[in-house]
Amino acid sequence: MSTTLLFIHGRSQESDDEIARDPDRLAAYVLNMKRKWVGGLAKGLIAAGRSPVDESQVVFPFYGNVFADAIKDFEAGGGRRPELEMLDTTPAADEAQLVQTKVALLLDAANAIHYDSVKELGYTDPGVVITEHDVVRELGFGDALKLPIVRGALQFLSRKTGAPTLIIERFLDDVAYYLEMAEMRERVLGIVERDLQARLGSGGDIVIVGHSLGSVLAYDLLTRLPATYNVRQLVTAGSPLGFPIVQKNLLGKVAGRRPVVPAIIAARSAAWLNAYDVLDIVALVHPLAGSFDESLAGQLADERTFNPTGPHSIEDYLADPDIAVPISRAMEL
Repeated sequence: MSTTLLFIHGRSQESDDEIARDPDRLAAYVLNMKRKWVGGLAKGLIAAGRSPVDESQVVFPFYGNVFADAIKDFEAGGGRRPELEMLDTTPAADEAQLVQTKVALLLDAANAIHYDSVKELGYTDPGVVITEHDVVRELGFGDALKLPIVRGALQFLSRKTGAPTLIIERFLDDVAYYLEMAEMRERVLGIVERDLQARLGSGGDIVIVGHSLGSVLAYDLLTRLPATYNVRQLVTAGSPLGFPIVQKNLLGKVAGRRPVVPAIIAARSAAWLNAYDVLDIVALVHPLAGSFDESLAGQLADERTFNPTGPHSIEDYLADPDIAVPISRAMEL
């Protein structure tokens, strides 16, 4: 049996409601997304003088609408989206955990590009006076300084990366939902597992590419995938897996220890290849090598890219021959 290429997409890929209600239009919508990934990979392989991967080898689970609907259901049921302003209130327990995780993600990203809250607030909000002591101590809900500090981090990120604050917040929201809402996590992971099993049954050879939040799904999948699957290559692109708060919440994570490279990944050099653009806000905490325990040196390798049409573009990531060729070679093993 030939090797299967599993693509796992990221957040914010849902269709509009009209398409979602029409099975034929939804199928066309998903097929178009899949072909963009296949086309990006083909571009990279052709540039390297290699043949494109056959589309029939690709599995493309689509969880975008299920994830979006789960968030809508949570909010329709009285749950509140984790807005930063909730720091000035006393929210319910699940809402508190969501906003705390969102804040941790935000500060992880800002700190990765050297956010100095004292300097930043002096620049953006000179009326707020804080000291280094205020920054390093644990700040809880209702603390008068917490909101200015995290809002300063948001503005800093937006200015340094060029990403609008709304886009940054929605990314943070969705990652927080996935990490903290166990039922949502299981629903989207279940879709990936179902589609993989529909293709391969109880086992087979696979290469996995996860983009953005899809890279976190890929990691979680590998922590519980049976050993009957032979994972020849894992590629993560535009991944938030370097964020400390993401690592803390990965499936299979042991408290007090670094996360591990899942044992099911092939024990060879660069069996896990992580691609990042330094301007990709989702992958600001990079490289990944050194932050995961590896079963052998060099099992996790990082590749810096430059994405010409957008720092987070999956088509650009896959069009880089340094990313595309390892995928092709793994398919041929």
